[in-house]
Amino acid sequence: MTNTKRRKSGGKTNAAGRKLMAALRELHHAVMTGDTSKHTIREVEISEPGHYRAGDVRALRSAMNVSQGVFAAMIGVSPALVQHWEHGIRGPGLLARRLLDQVRQNPGKYAQSVMRRKSA
Repeated sequence: MTNTKRRKSGGKTNAAGRKLMAALRELHHAVMTGDTSKHTIREVEISEPGHYRAGDVRALRSAMNVSQGVFAAMIGVSPALVQHWEHGIRGPGLLARRLLDQVRQNPGKYAQSVMRRKSA
């Protein structure tokens, strides 16, 4: 028979134990109330960008009422690439799709953010 001593629950804890218990209570409260403003979230879900077919890119550009060349300059790609997108030769890559999502949310605002009138 082994003789082991076990600490009874409710006994005294050291400073580290008290700190850990306080943190667990705080975390439990945050989870129960949904208030995570004091906590760092280390895991997030990143949404997949939209998918753009040839007609989608053309419609977005048309909504902005600009040529392929101007649209290309606005989003930082070549006019040939925009032409390929619009003819279905290639599709926009991940980074371009994220940018097109931003443009699609508010085409007018995006246009204003990148274009300026030239002074005479």
